[in-house]
Amino acid sequence: MYAVLPTKVFYIFTEPSEQQKHADILYEHVSDINTDATEQLRVNNNSDIQKDTSERVELKYILQWNGRIPPFHVMEEGQAAFYRHDCEYKNCFITHNRNFLGDITKFDAIAFNCKECPELTASDLPKRRSETQKYIFGASESAHNYPICDPVYDDFFNWTWTYRLDSDILWRYITIYDLEGHIVGPKPDMKWPELAPVSDEFKKQLESKNKVVAWFVSNCHSMSNRDKFVEILSREAKIKYGWDVDVYGYCGNLRCPQYRSSECFNILKRDYYFYLSFENSFAQDYVTEKLLSALNNDAVPVVFGSANYSRQVCYDLLLP
Repeated sequence: MYAVLPTKVFYIFTEPSEQQKHADILYEHVSDINTDATEQLRVNNNSDIQKDTSERVELKYILQWNGRIPPFHVMEEGQAAFYRHDCEYKNCFITHNRNFLGDITKFDAIAFNCKECPELTASDLPKRRSETQKYIFGASESAHNYPICDPVYDDFFNWTWTYRLDSDILWRYITIYDLEGHIVGPKPDMKWPELAPVSDEFKKQLESKNKVVAWFVSNCHSMSNRDKFVEILSREAKIKYGWDVDVYGYCGNLRCPQYRSSECFNILKRDYYFYLSFENSFAQDYVTEKLLSALNNDAVPVVFGSANYSRQVCYDLLLP
């Protein structure tokens, strides 16, 4: 377990379009996109997308095998998402219609949402595949919660698209930008620059804090057994220091509903020095938005997981 001390850097939660407006390291959480597929097909055919015909290249067709369930819903239908996010390669077409090309072997790639892979059997998988077709293992959830152990998947996938930093395609919960807005991490060999000291203005903002630590949680029986750890932490903190560990949600005696999340985080920002950024499971490189819940609200995150957190935050800010 570590506490991450934000003493030399100001963390900002931002949308990509705001990257250039800030003069510090920027953190971005992948946002949910819930747009009607029909609307996306219409956007895909508009003049803005079609105007680059002079550089048009062959489309690559990607099939979402088990539908547009999270996190695959962010890919949308057609090409719209690739243009909206200004991807380096825009000649990709997404669909979850298995009959779109008449034959599934004609798709250049098939992406599998492997949150569901443990429930799929051999009869649920494609019966034929071409020699050039790529099968993509997609997962944003921890392997601890959704292990893939069926031998039917041995030598089945060509590429991986997960939170692990060694994935062929990286699914980021957190993205780190430099001052010019370039993506610089997280990555296995993360190199952190020298960070500016905390400003007097920021120190002033901390003066309202008068409570020690909070935790917002709804899953009370996680694979990581974090709830049991919090029980021990609460008892020891009370006996040794007279501190309370304030637990909000179904697992504690304080209430702050998820639909009022902005109010909950305002409480964290105003009152608490520390926040328990505890993951629900242990897996390599698995670090979710829980880390940002603290950093975005001027609290010190106490982390609990099996990732190397120096890849996510400056190692100089880690206190064992």
